This record gives sequence, C-alpha cells and structure tokens, in this order.
Amino acid sequence: MNKKVKIMLVIAVLTATTLHAADSSAGTSEDPLVTKSYVDKKIAALGTGGEASGDVAEQVKLQQELIDTLISQVNALKEQGNTYHVVTVPEGKMIVGGQGSEMIIRAGEGKVIASPAGGLQDMTAGVDIESGSMAPKYHLLIIPREDGRGLLAAKTLTVMVRGGYTVQ
Repeated sequence: MNKKVKIMLVIAVLTATTLHAADSSAGTSEDPLVTKSYVDKKIAALGTGGEASGDVAEQVKLQQELIDTLISQVNALKEQGNTYHVVTVPEGKMIVGGQGSEMIIRAGEGKVIASPAGGLQDMTAGVDIESGSMAPKYHLLIIPREDGRGLLAAKTLTVMVRGGYTVQ
C-alpha cells in the first residue's frame, strides 16, 4: 500500500469517528448537556426565592403546618395518656367518656348511660351493662364509642378515668 492511501484511510476513519460522536443523543433538546455554572445558578435561585422557590416554599409551609398539628395531637394524647385521672362527679351530673375511655368507680353510686348501640362494657365481669343499671364499684368499664355513653352520679362519684371524658 502506498503512503497516500494509508493517510487517506486514517483521515476517513478519524472523520467517521468524529461524525459518529457528534451525532450521539447526548446534548440534544431531549437530553441537554449543562454546565456547572448553570446548575449552580439553579440551586442559588431555589435558595434565594427565585424560580420554582414558590412551590418549594409552599410545600415547606404545608409540611410545617402538618408537623405542628401532629405535635399538638401527640401532646393532647400525652395529657390523656396512659395514666388514670381521679375525677369527682357531683350528684346529678354525668361523666361522658370518649371512644376507648376506661372508668373505674372508686366511691359513690352511678347509673349507666347507654346509647342505642349498647351500654358500657364491664371488663371485670365480662358483661354489657344496660342503661339505668347501677355500675359496680372497682370494675373496669370501657366506653366503646363516643356516642354519649357514661355514668350519671346518683351520689357523688369518685371515678378513675383514662382517656377522654367530659363532666356535664
């Protein structure tokens, strides 16, 4: 082979390789190449309230509101928590439990206030106590739903309560 042919072949191979590399999909409008300065500019814009920061700021605000709500709910649960509160219910008043509340009568007399869905669950005796029945002392009574169930004080009641309740 003569020298001119070899040089022409090398030039043809280099040209074909260069054209092939230039024609690849990187750097197209579908897959653009970006510079470090472009990326730095976009990051700075997000941090200083520039382009797209409104969406990010709104998301952060919504997340913070959700966090605040959850913190207040957790604090409320801690207050009700796993401890029993001793509550005195004057004669003629009612103590109405929230869903899942537990009550134990320590002193006095109380009549059961039930709902159409049922009465209070006496976990000690394993029975459902109907409306108007006298609630037994020292028995664990559970309020299954928040539908007005509780105790009416026939005589001043001292009740240990765990969970939500209101005295009416």
